[in-house]
Amino acid sequence: MITVDEAWDLINRLNEEAHGLAWDLWIKADEAEEDNDILAEEASDAQREYFWDILDEEVSEEDMEAIWHYCNTDPEFRDQFEAFYGEID
Repeated sequence: MITVDEAWDLINRLNEEAHGLAWDLWIKADEAEEDNDILAEEASDAQREYFWDILDEEVSEEDMEAIWHYCNTDPEFRDQFEAFYGEID
């Protein structure tokens, strides 16, 4: 099982990758004169979907089990993961 530090590194790296994939949407929202809040929400939603896709494609079942474990045992880790993933039960 990966350590909590490795899990932190993993989710942060994956979020950076997801952010890069949504970069054009973030730029569009940043440059918008109107509706920038709506565009930022769309960029955030797209980034979250990219994060889900990357988790599904790149993270092993064993590493996902560790991530869920840390979500259940480390409130700070859970808060950060939910910032990337969305609310979990």
